[in-house]
Amino acid sequence: MAELKYCPNCKTSRECTKKGFNKNGDQLWICKTCNKRFIPALAVSADTKKTKIKSIKGETMIVVNNNTIKTVPGLLTVDQAFDIASPYFREIVKDKVEVKETDSKKIITFKILAGGKG
Repeated sequence: MAELKYCPNCKTSRECTKKGFNKNGDQLWICKTCNKRFIPALAVSADTKKTKIKSIKGETMIVVNNNTIKTVPGLLTVDQAFDIASPYFREIVKDKVEVKETDSKKIITFKILAGGKG
């Protein structure tokens, strides 16, 4: 069974499997990407690998007919907001959209004219 380890050679692979023991009795591992063998003391587990987290600036509110559908971290474009809102509404179109933007907040409002006589 593969465990999640980072290969010290390629540093991109996380899928490594156990591959025997060395002369000292230490467990050897092999990277399935680069086929290099290594000792787990040199490998860094996925939990300890440092990950840079981007700070997301602002938020976007998606509003349809004066009802907030979703608030998303980050500033979205109209196309991105449309992709999020369109599964909820068949009649939604990009043509009837209003965008209000401040420094850290964007409100994208879609108008839907549903129903009618006929």
